[in-house]
Amino acid sequence: MLIVVFSILAPQTFATFGNATTILSTQSVLALLALSALCTLVVGQFDLSLGAQLGLAQVILPGVLSRQEVDLVVGILVAVACTTLVGLLNGLLVAKLKLDSFIVTLGVATILSAVVLWYTDSQTIFQNVPASLVEISTTELWGIPMPIIYLAILTVIVWLVLERTAFGRRMEAVGGSQNAARLSGIDTDRVTVIAFMMGGALAGMAGVLQSSQVGSGNPALGPEFLLPAFAAAFLGATSFRVGRFNVWGTIIAVLTVATGVAGLNLLGVPQWVNPLFNGTALLVAVTATRFLRGAGTTT
Repeated sequence: MLIVVFSILAPQTFATFGNATTILSTQSVLALLALSALCTLVVGQFDLSLGAQLGLAQVILPGVLSRQEVDLVVGILVAVACTTLVGLLNGLLVAKLKLDSFIVTLGVATILSAVVLWYTDSQTIFQNVPASLVEISTTELWGIPMPIIYLAILTVIVWLVLERTAFGRRMEAVGGSQNAARLSGIDTDRVTVIAFMMGGALAGMAGVLQSSQVGSGNPALGPEFLLPAFAAAFLGATSFRVGRFNVWGTIIAVLTVATGVAGLNLLGVPQWVNPLFNGTALLVAVTATRFLRGAGTTT
């Protein structure tokens, strides 16, 4: 419906192949973070530090490339390793110490924001950043921007893990009922910790992609991706597998929200409409998911 409406309202700018690839490419970062959020939501937990983890990775990568002059692959591994360790910390605090994930990850997010400001000295890192960083996003394969290909590969991997492996079924079981999962012999603590680490790794990859798209490390970037990512995850639970968090529904939700925002921007609406659209989408998604889950339980 959104595509049809905006194609009619802005046929010269919206209904083009270039606009479609631009939307897919620019939304790859948000889609990766939504998949990151999905990993912890599946096990019944929230990770509110994912936006800050994205921000951490997107300053660490250009930082180590320009200051330590390491190889690009090494820099990517360092950035992703840092966010994976943050996920490990979150998982241990939640699973082992039984702390509330909402509060714990909110605190960790605040700490990470401070770390980013310290590491960057509150300045954007752009000097001596090699061109190879930007090439991660600007390179094309068969006319398709590489961010779209990266997203496609990682989406399939996450889908395979969640839907086609025994560990994915354990994650679903833990998210359904920790007590029932524990009584059935599942190590719920281990599953929860790994889920947080998976989320951290994907957030790090999203940060790598973000830094490559802007060609620098901006200490102000990261947290603003959190709300749209959760909106996509909840909105995705209203389709494909109704009432349950799932990969394909999440990706479709990202594209739905992105289509709406892109269409509104092309129509020249004020900037405040974008966060209003995202916030409304999140409220609608959470409400719809709750009622659909209730209906499924009743059935």
